[in-house]
Amino acid sequence: MKQALISPSSGLIHTQNPFSSSFKPQLNTHSILFFKPIASSSLQYRSPILNQIRTMALSNIKSNRWSLQGMTALVTGGTRGIGRAIVEELGGLGARVHTCSRNENELDKALVDWESLGFEVSGSICDVSIAAQRQSLMETVSSLFDCKLNILINNVGTNIRKPMVDFTAEEVSTLLATNFESVFNLCQLAYPLLKTSGSGSVVFTSSVSGFVSLKSMSLQGATKGAINQLTRNLACEWAKDNIRSNAVAPWYIRTSMVEQVIFFSLVQFFLKFELDPDYIFTIMLDYGNK
Repeated sequence: MKQALISPSSGLIHTQNPFSSSFKPQLNTHSILFFKPIASSSLQYRSPILNQIRTMALSNIKSNRWSLQGMTALVTGGTRGIGRAIVEELGGLGARVHTCSRNENELDKALVDWESLGFEVSGSICDVSIAAQRQSLMETVSSLFDCKLNILINNVGTNIRKPMVDFTAEEVSTLLATNFESVFNLCQLAYPLLKTSGSGSVVFTSSVSGFVSLKSMSLQGATKGAINQLTRNLACEWAKDNIRSNAVAPWYIRTSMVEQVIFFSLVQFFLKFELDPDYIFTIMLDYGNK
């Protein structure tokens, strides 16, 4: 598998704190990251540049030049994949973090893990596609953080892979509610807290599918395209309140949501070219161990 590729415009290679007031918004951030979230100073990425970034980040934390001490953050969907990596990065930088998940057992286990690492993380059970639960989540956040929120990470998203003409009305409603409606409404609910903090930052998890056509991702791509435009609008509309708005648009990242997609794509590739079965077995075993 290829090493991680990072475009020159990626915020990941920016030396500034992306949540500082001097950080300039960058919408078109495309990164290919193959990793599983691990909160450890011994973490080693397969890409030399990512190892350099992490070493620099740890150095900055120790020298107190890059710190989120005193900052508060809400990360939606923070118990797995990209969301978990974000929670652990923010926690490692000293922020107080609240996250949410639909799975109570998964959330409880993650909270125990984070406590053992010394991170200050709390959590709520919440399905962000449901308006009443979004309202309850934000009330909890307001209470925990004294009506102030510095960082909102709109991370939750999902996909249903099928041709555009095969979508049912229920599936369309589910994707729109989860991927866009929830994000829009959470921004509305968080706005007073972000403004009161005096230094707010909203980060959206977009996707490459919001810029280019990807197979069986017409509706998901449309919701991510809408997020891209919302990012631009809020960056202008909320600038007067010292609230920044940025979006990160990753390519495929090896998380639980795309694990099966990557696996079966590899199988189809191997079968198409009729490769030796022993070779296929070796490659797939190696993939499973990474």
